[in-house]
This record gives sequence, structure tokens and C-alpha cells, in this order.
Amino acid sequence: MKKIYVILSVICIGMLFHSCDDNDFPVPPASTVPLFDFTVDNEDLAPANVTFTNNSIVPANVGDATFYWNFGDNTSSKERSPVHLYTNPGAYNVNLVVETSTSLEIKEITKTIVIKDPSASGTAIYFTDGSQLFQGLINDQQPIFSMVAGVISQSAYNMVLDSVNKKIYISDAGTDKIYKVNLDGSNFEDFRTGVDSPIGIDIDYQENEIYWTTGSGVQKADVSNSDVTQMEDFVTGQSNDPDGLSIDAINRTLYWVNYNGDIGVKNLDGTGEAILIPAIEGGTIKVIKDRIYYDEYFGSGDIRIKSAALDGTNVTTIATGIGRVVYGIGYDPDEDKIYWGDRSTDVLMRANLDGSNPEAWFTSTGDTRGIVIGQKQ
Repeated sequence: MKKIYVILSVICIGMLFHSCDDNDFPVPPASTVPLFDFTVDNEDLAPANVTFTNNSIVPANVGDATFYWNFGDNTSSKERSPVHLYTNPGAYNVNLVVETSTSLEIKEITKTIVIKDPSASGTAIYFTDGSQLFQGLINDQQPIFSMVAGVISQSAYNMVLDSVNKKIYISDAGTDKIYKVNLDGSNFEDFRTGVDSPIGIDIDYQENEIYWTTGSGVQKADVSNSDVTQMEDFVTGQSNDPDGLSIDAINRTLYWVNYNGDIGVKNLDGTGEAILIPAIEGGTIKVIKDRIYYDEYFGSGDIRIKSAALDGTNVTTIATGIGRVVYGIGYDPDEDKIYWGDRSTDVLMRANLDGSNPEAWFTSTGDTRGIVIGQKQ
């Protein structure tokens, strides 16, 4: 039997080396790849000219290429790299189709361009898809989100908005870092490095400290300290993977939820650490008024948003049937509504605090994590 294996191995190796010099099986010619970039003038505000740069790859052997642009506003063009004026605000799906004369290929690509309303007002809302930051407004118009330029992470799950210093802090479990950035995307930089898989994050304004979860506990740091290594342990010995975190500023208490079970609680002065609700598997928790809101895993495709009193009693169900573990619950005090993302459908949901009047508020093209809501503009 060993001899058969040896013979087969020699044959396979021989075929491998023979194929390297065998011109009977040439590599197929390269295919056409439609690509384009764009820039928007007037700070993305309507009316705005969008300049399209056609970067499509068209190999010589495919023949001549014809380009068909659909700008998403019932207009089109056959120019290679057109400039198009959008007079009205909105989110436009721009489609580029490339047709070739010899290979008879028809390839296409679509990107979304957001043209903002210069007169729009509302409450700022942000979320991340894991690598990019998106910003929109809560108002009586159809929600439109645009990417905040300059923010790039690897695997961000949660964020916190510092309304005092006008910053967003982003916990990135992929880089073991916490970033900070201005609300417009400028000054994107490291806040803390060498952190163990940070996910949940919140700010204690009274002591000017920021807290985050790690793979085995909770750490904190001084917001005003620029040393990226300055941090200290606050909760340790958590073997069931803390994920979500939230601070009750009034009662000076911190809550966290573990991915593999339990909601924990500890006073910000370091006393009173305890398990508040056992056997809760979740990814996010948020203190809103005199209650906590959190997600709980019941089964595949059935994550539930629940609410409880601050002492863990009086548990109620807010939403059911969410596809994946939730990372980030936002609260809009002006409308008194909560927001959460269903990462299976990429839908941003919202409802009243008691779960009534749920609605699919916005459909994204990617994950909806780390929802934070700012002030009315």
C-alpha cells in the first residue's frame, strides 16, 4: 500500500511540474472590472456637482468598451468620466455598466452617493458598520446617512459620544485600541492602545473618566490624560466575556452584560460588585432613566431586547426575533425612543421605551453597531 502512495505522489508531482511548462492550457484572459470613484463639492450639500473618475479595468483583448451611467435621479450619461449636478438632497444609487465589443461582457457596479439638505435640522445619530462611521439626522424626513470621512477601524462594535468635548470614542476589538475623533471625522487618533478586545464603552462625566469592557473585566482611564497606555482595572476575573457596558450617572453605578452569561453591577466608588441578573447572554446594555435595557440571546435568530428596573426586577420584553446579538442601543430623549440594529437584516430599528410602535427606521448596506445619539442641531 505504501508503494502505491509513493507512485501516486510521484505522478502528481510530475503532473504539477509538467503543467508549469505546458502551453496547451493557457491562463484565461483577464476580465473587465468596472470601477469608479467620485468627489462631491459644496461640502456634500445640495446643489452639488459630483465628479466621477472611471477606473474600470478593460483588457486590450476584450475590444472597445462602452460606459453607461445611471445617476439615480432619472438621468444618465455615456461619458467615460462624467460630472453630474444633483440639485436636490437625497441618497442616490449610481450604477455604472461596462459593455465590451469583442468579449461581449456586461459588467456593472453600484455605489450610493448622499447629497445633504443644507436646511435640514434634527438630532444627530451615528453608527458603525465595523470599519466606517456613519452620521445622519433624526427628524420628520426620510433618514439619510453619510460616511464620516477619515475614520477607519477594523472591528468596531461600540461607541460613546462625549457631548461635553464633542468627541466620539470608538472601541475596536480588532486592533485592541480605543480611538477618539471629532464629530466631523477630523483628528482621528488613538486614545488607548494595547487594550484587550474592548467592546462596551461609556463616560463618567463627574470624574471625567471613560470605562470599557475587556475580555475578562472592565477598565477605565482619565479622559484628559493623553498617555495612550494609561489605564487601570475596575472589574477583574470575568471568565464569561464582558461585552456591553453602561453607567448610571445619578446613582453612580456601572452595569455590564457578559456574552456568555450574567449582568453585573458595581458602584463607581469600587464597592458593591455583584451579579444583578444571572444567565443573561448579550452584547449590549444601556441605562435609560430608571431602567436598564439590554439584549438577551434566546436562540439562533431570536435575540430579544429586554428592560428591567435598576435592581434587576420587573423585567419586560421590548422586542423579539432579532437576527444576531445586538451591539449598541441608542436613546433619543427628544422623541423618547430607543434605537437598535438588527445585524442580520442591516436594519436600524426604533420603538417607544415600552416596545410599542416598533418600526424599521433605516436600512443600511452593512452592519448597524454602536448606535449613539447626540444633541439636536
